[in-house]
Amino acid sequence: MEEETVLKTPLKVTVSFYMLGIVTLLPWNFFITADSYWQYKFRNVSLEDEWDDLDAGLTPLQVSFMPTLIIVSNIFATLFLVVNSFIVTRVSERVRLLGSLCVSFSAMLLTTIFTFTNTDALFMAMIQGSSYGLAGMFPINCINSMNSGQAIAGVFCSLARILSLVVGDKPLISGLVFFSIADVFLLASIADYIYLTKMEIYAKIKNKAENTESTQVAKSDWETYLVVFKKVWLMGTTYAGTLFVTLMIYPAVMVYVTSYMPESQWTKVYFQPTITFLVFNLGDLLGRETPRWIPWPGPEGWSLHILGAARLIFVPLLMLCHGDNKTFPTVFNHDSYYIILITLFAFTNGHVGTLTLIYYPGLLKSEELEVGGAIMAAMLGVGMVVGSLLSPGFVALWGPK
Repeated sequence: MEEETVLKTPLKVTVSFYMLGIVTLLPWNFFITADSYWQYKFRNVSLEDEWDDLDAGLTPLQVSFMPTLIIVSNIFATLFLVVNSFIVTRVSERVRLLGSLCVSFSAMLLTTIFTFTNTDALFMAMIQGSSYGLAGMFPINCINSMNSGQAIAGVFCSLARILSLVVGDKPLISGLVFFSIADVFLLASIADYIYLTKMEIYAKIKNKAENTESTQVAKSDWETYLVVFKKVWLMGTTYAGTLFVTLMIYPAVMVYVTSYMPESQWTKVYFQPTITFLVFNLGDLLGRETPRWIPWPGPEGWSLHILGAARLIFVPLLMLCHGDNKTFPTVFNHDSYYIILITLFAFTNGHVGTLTLIYYPGLLKSEELEVGGAIMAAMLGVGMVVGSLLSPGFVALWGPK
């Protein structure tokens, strides 16, 4: 029956969830992709046009900005993911999604105008948490579409960054263009969500959930959260652990990996945007798409959770890759080692995370799906914060001078 429902899901619904997935991470991806913009902003101004020379050295702000951005963004994201999980039964999904989309657009527009500060992470978290709850009520392929949309956002940002380098844009212009694109996508996502709520399938699914809920014995919010949490905690822990491992070193440490080849346009300009960002995001996207055809490991037993925990091995392996002026040992000098490792790292990030999102709705009743999605998103936020809090320690271990 579930398979039949999936097949009947209209293409326009699937596209809508792709769009929601893209917009939850597009602004964030542009912030971490516009590295040259931030390096320019925090440069040693006394160096004038020589601020980006390899021999110039990095200012303390240039070294600390990326891990600090990750920590601050994830703390606010987690705060609002937790808030969202508690208001999911009190505030309607329409108010949460439309409200947070509008506020995020306003904040991103201000960011574009000032071209300086990331002020929208907290409301992007509200969008993400509410979107997971909404997607959990739809057929499984909608969750997959939204999840893949997040990876598409990363690929899009990486390609935009490389294109800006090819045409030779200045850092300030690149930052302005990136943030303006995010504005357009946020505005389009507001229209997309409104269009989704007008579809017949949306009305049917919402009515079914409301009718089912009305026949249940009333429970307090805390009882509902506790019952749902007991059902999804293991999937949620694995989901959170996936991002925990990833954010420990990506992108805070990985932005310091350099090519072993002699200095050239490739090593100085294109290596990081292409390998660290584009290859990672393509691997992540592939990992999120493969569960559509290869749903392995299955939900039963511990295989999926062991696979998620095994990703920790990538942390020391990637730390052993080549970098200039690093104090951590280097074992994998050749670029091919780094490309293989970061591809596998990204693929398992997408694959394991997507499988947990596909499997958790099967553990819940239909009236518990929205709360379950919000709890999964809140647990993800906890993993993100803990991982990002550890990232400055790994940057220090790496030892860029």
